[in-house]
Order: sequence, then structure tokens, then C-alpha cells
Amino acid sequence: MKKILVGYDGSTGAERALDRAIMLIDEEGELILLAVVSSPSDKTFVDNEMYKKMKEKAKNLISDAIKDIDSKGLKITGMVEEGDASSIIIDLANRLKCDLIVLGSKGTSEIGRFLLGSVANKVVQYAHKPVMIVR
Repeated sequence: MKKILVGYDGSTGAERALDRAIMLIDEEGELILLAVVSSPSDKTFVDNEMYKKMKEKAKNLISDAIKDIDSKGLKITGMVEEGDASSIIIDLANRLKCDLIVLGSKGTSEIGRFLLGSVANKVVQYAHKPVMIVR
């Protein structure tokens, strides 16, 4: 695989998905780590301060994950987006012409209130790219 998108939120499932993606990526390939934070317009956030904290936490999670992987010599891109996680994952995978989307099967996200399983189910149902769900 030349380009793999990994939905990453710091959960155990996301860690397993990242490990699997590392095993599948070509030496010259690129891993894209994506964290998605709910939009401030969602009813998830009471105020803007909470949104800022969640976005900062997402950036730190991605940064820490990249530092951990960096020693393996892989090309890694980290991204933090806002909106509906499943829609963002699908849209980004299409725009970036990813070969595969890798997600954890379940767990509670550290950067949002949605359950990882519900995001994975939507991505599997609507993506036009191959999707791997890691348990």
C-alpha cells in the first residue's frame, strides 16, 4: 500500500489500527494520521473554550504518535480536522487518493464523545475506498 489513512483518536482501537497500518505500508509509502474534532457548532460543545481544549488535545495526540513512529523512517503526515468524523475520513481518503482506510473497531475516543464503533460502521457503509477495521 502506498498511502494509508488512519483514523486516530488515542483510543486502544486506534493504536491497534495504527500498528496494523505500519505493517501494511510500503517502504516508500505515506501514513496519514487523522484526528477529527466535533465542530463548535455541534451541540457537543458547551462553549468555545472546550472546543479549543479538544482541538489542542487532538494536535498533541497526533504529534505524539508521529514522534513514536518517526524512528521507523516512514513518511507520516498528521492532520486535525473538524466536523463529522465519518464524513471527514471518507472525504479526505478520496481527496488524497488513499489506497486504504484503517480504523479501530471500538473504544471511546479521547478527543470526542462519539463511539469509535459508530464511526467505523459509517465509514465501512459509505466509503468508496477499501476499509480495514482492526479489533
